[in-house]
Amino acid sequence: MSKVTIDFNEEVLKGFDFNNEKAIQHIFELGLTQLKIDQVLRLYKQGGMSIGYAAQLAGIPKQEMFRQARVRGIEPSFSEQMLREELGLEQ
Repeated sequence: MSKVTIDFNEEVLKGFDFNNEKAIQHIFELGLTQLKIDQVLRLYKQGGMSIGYAAQLAGIPKQEMFRQARVRGIEPSFSEQMLREELGLEQ
């Protein structure tokens, strides 16, 4: 496991318990995940990859990537095959 030292603005840190190492680790992991999602969705929007591949690169399930895309105003495109798979019509 790696250790990192980071300087933050005091205002951002107000009211947070820095003695809770697990909470700090969780916040850092959430931030990194969101950064990955932003990066892959930027590529997806430019046509550089499928939404499934974007989800794989970000390390999240495809359904969550669809949700994250919509939250950012990106409407994922669906092929007929993808719709069938999502609806469980393909076996």
